[in-house]
Amino acid sequence: MIYRYLILLFLLGKISSSSAQVEVEGFGGIINLDSITVTASRAGFDVADFVDLVLKDKSFYQAFTNLRHHSYEFSNQIDILDKKNQVTASYRSQARQNSDGDCRSMEEWDREVKGKFFKNVKKKKHKYYTAKLYDRLFFTKDTVCESVRIYEGDGDPKQEGHINKLKQLVFSPGEKINVPIIGKKMEIFEPKMAKYYDYEINSVLYKEAQPAYVFSAKVKPTYHHRKKDKTVIKSLQTYFDKTSFQVLARDYRLQYSGALFDFDVTMRIELQKVNGQYIPAFLSYDGNWKVAIKKRERVRFSMRVK
Repeated sequence: MIYRYLILLFLLGKISSSSAQVEVEGFGGIINLDSITVTASRAGFDVADFVDLVLKDKSFYQAFTNLRHHSYEFSNQIDILDKKNQVTASYRSQARQNSDGDCRSMEEWDREVKGKFFKNVKKKKHKYYTAKLYDRLFFTKDTVCESVRIYEGDGDPKQEGHINKLKQLVFSPGEKINVPIIGKKMEIFEPKMAKYYDYEINSVLYKEAQPAYVFSAKVKPTYHHRKKDKTVIKSLQTYFDKTSFQVLARDYRLQYSGALFDFDVTMRIELQKVNGQYIPAFLSYDGNWKVAIKKRERVRFSMRVK
């Protein structure tokens, strides 16, 4: 057990009571522990098991799945920005998803659209791909029943492929994604990429109230000013409830610059228990990206469950 190893090192004076470095079998990098986590390790907290949980946890996948089966109200805010980060178009609304556990529908009110947000306002044909993706993820058209739903999509296989890659990033960060050039760079827990990162487990108060552990992966300072294409995930933090180890939130920063595409994206997702199950209660996105032959998009959006 890894905590017995820590106790031995502590007794031998190899580590201080304030911090420690741990190497976990099957994990590519060295993990730094803060003083409270070191103390917890001596009391029985198993670092190896926790790291395994980080790599295999499916809480986010389950939380997004739970969204389909709950009734809830939520707010929407989408801003389109120019080169100077000034808002040129926007979309605001309040909405409610109604669900009987299987079939769901959506109603929307207080909708406010400014600027050239749509190509076609009457048909709600989107001008910006990011806004279209948001619509696809959170808005329900007509009535959708899970028991009879065969194919989830809008007839655009390319968009569905992009959504599947986004889901993989959100649900399983650190796994290889089938994207040219950058796919393998997403494997930040493998030895070939781990050399670029610092990993930490810290004890924190989530939102200044809830005892939690946060697992962090951040690009090492020595690589901050090197070529951007060394890494894609610049930082990743996942917050776990200290008692149940339920995922509470996740923060991402992704950045890449290349000939085919470049992007700089920051995301935060928070989970919340509703009627006994966790769902995404807050999601924010701030992204600047460009794909070859397409115009650059600078978009901010947020979704909050009430």
